[in-house]
Amino acid sequence: MKGVILTAVSILCVFGILNLGYYQDWFVARPETYWNEFQKQKDEGDDLVARRTERYGVAYTISMKIMAAIQRKNLAHPVVLFEPNSYYRDSLHIYDKLRAPEPAVFYYYTGIEGVWTNSPNVAKANFFVRISKKGVMLDEIKSPQQLQQILAFYKRYPPIL
Repeated sequence: MKGVILTAVSILCVFGILNLGYYQDWFVARPETYWNEFQKQKDEGDDLVARRTERYGVAYTISMKIMAAIQRKNLAHPVVLFEPNSYYRDSLHIYDKLRAPEPAVFYYYTGIEGVWTNSPNVAKANFFVRISKKGVMLDEIKSPQQLQQILAFYKRYPPIL
């Protein structure tokens, strides 16, 4: 019985703190706003892909386009090499609008391994992703020499987030 009473008192204390001063403003600005937006999306009937696209943004969209290209080509065990984001920033000047997903984020969304140009596992890369305003292009890396040429070209562009 003591456990039930202490639990009830604890819950009342938490609600009391959340309804006073700074914590009330924080609660309305953060968890409550998130919950209301979630409920609105759910009630509007958006499908799961539309909700993920809106919530996760460019990284999710690009990851799904790469995954679709891999599935169309029916590839087994692809390891994707990404262009460095500093290339988009310094050379193409489109970094704010477009960027490649991090390899860990890409793996989280797709289950496919990805590497950057400075990764220790870059030698395993067998496909190269080029992202432009026109879309996502997936090119096969046919030889270690071709991989070395790609790495040499992007050497002056270090990977950034």
